Amino acid sequence: MAFSPKESMASRRQALGLSALGLTSAFGLVACGSSADNASSSASATPSEKPKYAGKVSVVPENEATEHNPTHPATVTGEEGTTLKSVKLVNDTTGAELKGTLSDDKTTWTSSEDLEFDTQYTLTYTAIDSQKVEGKGESTFGTVTAANQADAWIPNVQEGGVYGVGQILEFHFSEPVVNKDAIEKLISVTGKGVGEGKIRWYSDTVARWRTEDYLPARTAITAKANILGVDLGNGMIGNSNLVVNFSTSDKRYALADNYTKTMQMFVNDKLVNTVPITLGNEDWPSVVGKLVVIEQEATYKFDPTTLGLKKGDPHWYEPFTAHNTSRLTNSGVFVHQALPSAYAYVGVGNVSHGCLGMMPADAQYFFDTFDVGDIVETVNTGYPMADPDNGYGDWNIPFASYSDENYKGDW
Repeated sequence: MAFSPKESMASRRQALGLSALGLTSAFGLVACGSSADNASSSASATPSEKPKYAGKVSVVPENEATEHNPTHPATVTGEEGTTLKSVKLVNDTTGAELKGTLSDDKTTWTSSEDLEFDTQYTLTYTAIDSQKVEGKGESTFGTVTAANQADAWIPNVQEGGVYGVGQILEFHFSEPVVNKDAIEKLISVTGKGVGEGKIRWYSDTVARWRTEDYLPARTAITAKANILGVDLGNGMIGNSNLVVNFSTSDKRYALADNYTKTMQMFVNDKLVNTVPITLGNEDWPSVVGKLVVIEQEATYKFDPTTLGLKKGDPHWYEPFTAHNTSRLTNSGVFVHQALPSAYAYVGVGNVSHGCLGMMPADAQYFFDTFDVGDIVETVNTGYPMADPDNGYGDWNIPFASYSDENYKGDW
């Protein structure tokens, strides 16, 4: 196309303007097209979701468990690649946090501090699964309540006490012992020269321990029943270990002979005194065999009603107070000072209801020399022995048969 000079200049300007507009539009379309593509892409993309925790953790005791044995630790274990970041175990009553240890590989946490009986606990943890995602958990549990606890004691031996070499150790349990074999293995009596012992059960809650021979004289001895956390049977858990420390005195032994109407007294196997005595009469003969001094009292009131007697009965006697008394059986056999009315019979005849009576000075000597745990043996009365649980007649049972509850001796 030909332009006049004037037209040519105007037309060129117009053409250039149109060309410029065309370029601008072109660029604007490119720009607008680019934005449209980005928006479309953003709208069609799925937003990224936060990974979910997929760890696996096991807790012992399990959540809401009851009657957990407090001697068993609480544990938290990560499984299938799960590790533990933190664990917290709290006593709900006191708010105290218990200590624990985390394994080197951070998969197992174990409480290292003793749990308490009859207490509620809360356990919380933070774990990390195999994809490094954290998760939290909580568990609560309670330990053995008072209704399911059991304890043990030795009523006839006190901490720090001193006893004769014939002392029988009697273990009492607050709940019936079903697992006797297991509990026997937890009972021990140790000390220099203490021989092997055996146990005889007198009931599900009472067991006695003795050696073949007497305990060694002048020896420190420790008796134990390590039942803490142990199931005695029927879900009854021992709530503490029993430990009693005591010692023995000199070896003291007395022999009462109905034939001679005398008592010989020995200390460390040496005869130290021989005194006349009166024993049980024909209607109330003295039992034979070895018995142990159970207790001593300077005075003791004898009451015939404790023997089931009533006034008017042939064997009735008026209540009286005896002096220098040493009990040998639960049923009422004593060594004691004879009544004045019996003095004429001491060393000559038998007038008591089974007791061993002495003259005042001799009764005082026995009372001052002998003590709880010492042995008194009576012979030649023609009467049987006392039942072994009527006092401590355990020394009358052959050692080989001591643990046999069905063994029946001459009683």
